[in-house]
Amino acid sequence: FGLTGIRVFAKLVECPKGILIPLILLLSVVGAYAINNAVTDVYWMLGFGVLGYFMKVYGYQVGPVILGVILSRLMDENWRRAIISEQESLGAFFSKLLASPLSLTLLLAVVVVLLGQTPLWPWLKARFQKKSTRLEPPG
Repeated sequence: FGLTGIRVFAKLVECPKGILIPLILLLSVVGAYAINNAVTDVYWMLGFGVLGYFMKVYGYQVGPVILGVILSRLMDENWRRAIISEQESLGAFFSKLLASPLSLTLLLAVVVVLLGQTPLWPWLKARFQKKSTRLEPPG
């Protein structure tokens, strides 16, 4: 369908925004309602649309929010499944998690990635490189 419809899609882009934006909004509302036949889904769609608009206006990235919304249900279901498989004991769950070398490696990678996002990272990097100049921690 992609290659056969390319001329039609190219013409759609040339369509005036006054026609294109209401059409996209209408299709979005119909699609949100059609999933569960519930008006609350339309409210959720409009709410996330407004949130996305303000995030764009104030310079925040929208991608992580979309990823979080999509993956949150999957993460919650698998977290519950993992805890239930260990007879609802967090201690047993974490002891098995930390016993595996693969899990420890992945946990260490997560910690490094999270530390790489903080302002503390340049200070830690300089500290481990044993530079002659001493840097003070930020903050």
